[in-house]
Amino acid sequence: KMNYKKEYKKYLTSSILDTANNKIASSSLITAFAVYLGLSDLAIGIYAVLDTITNVLQILAAPLFSKIGQSKLVVLSNYTIYRLASVGFAFIPFISDNITVRTIFFFIFASIYAVTGEMGYITFVNWRMTLVKKEDRTKFASSKNMVKNTVVMAFSLFMGVILDKFKANGYELNGFLILFGIVFIIAFIDIMIRINTYKPKIENKPITIKESISRPAKDKSFKKVLITAGINRFALGIGTMYLNVYLLRYIHINYVYYSILNIVINLSDALFSKFWARKADGREWKRVLIPNGILYIISFILLFVFKANYVIYLLPIIYVFMGCANSAYDIYDNVAIYESSKENYQTSYVTFERFIEGIVTAIIPLLSYTVFKENGDIISTTFLVAILVYIVFIVYINKKYD
Repeated sequence: KMNYKKEYKKYLTSSILDTANNKIASSSLITAFAVYLGLSDLAIGIYAVLDTITNVLQILAAPLFSKIGQSKLVVLSNYTIYRLASVGFAFIPFISDNITVRTIFFFIFASIYAVTGEMGYITFVNWRMTLVKKEDRTKFASSKNMVKNTVVMAFSLFMGVILDKFKANGYELNGFLILFGIVFIIAFIDIMIRINTYKPKIENKPITIKESISRPAKDKSFKKVLITAGINRFALGIGTMYLNVYLLRYIHINYVYYSILNIVINLSDALFSKFWARKADGREWKRVLIPNGILYIISFILLFVFKANYVIYLLPIIYVFMGCANSAYDIYDNVAIYESSKENYQTSYVTFERFIEGIVTAIIPLLSYTVFKENGDIISTTFLVAILVYIVFIVYINKKYD
């Protein structure tokens, strides 16, 4: 017989370990490692949007897992590959000094990580939602977020100090190896807990790929949500794809400052989420989406206008604005998409929306490789394009939302 309290604790623990690991092996730290490896700006820019591009695969994930019955062995094998791929980066410096070879291996690990992450996401959420009682779900989410944010903030600062210390003594690689070592240990504990965790019985309604696409695609009332998400994803993707490489390679900020900025954006995101939730109470999405656009426009204007030696002092303010904007859009993303879906087809609608975001984002590296390449100051151009697209975003929201 299942002991609910015991299983609840296991689900909560592994969920915290999982999200903490995602933040620790976050794109910002992997980007710092890519800069250390000597990858080109374009390669790092593509990596920055890779996670969203692989959202395209979510359209295959739901039908695939409805067919294999979400077997514990398959799901955990996928999850183990996912975690090992994030540690795989650590071996690249020992494989070769050649930048092309390093770039190829970097993208092999990054792609495996992104793909297995997409494939496994739906099932774990499904298991958790099935096991955790309805009255415990909000408590579960808030406990997870509180512990995760505390752990991540402390860890970010700790890693920033470690990386700076090692870099100052000429052992930068050792600092990164400690980071990947910690990721591996957390992953190992997490997987062990999951192996010994009860898997709830899931009723599998077979989902077809055709159904996942055709139903939401034909729904006229859903079109507005798709266009809103598409414009936002394109503007944000183009504006932030070179942001980390700009900070590390061109403004030359140190790892401690870099870590503090990541803490600032996460804190700002967490602190403003209640405020935006209240604003969205009456589902007047204009009150949330227009400020989201304005905050990003201000952020990108500051990055575009101020030169490196001045912008370094404005970065904390820019990151507060971006965190605030993130939390505004998150409320819309979590509530509007789900509530605009047809009853019993929420999974299809959510995965289709992610699919569209993935396709839109895939255009960005193509633009970088073709249009922007001719421009000497490619990074400034991306900030400018983001400003223009967010202006279009605000005009669209103003016109289409009441």
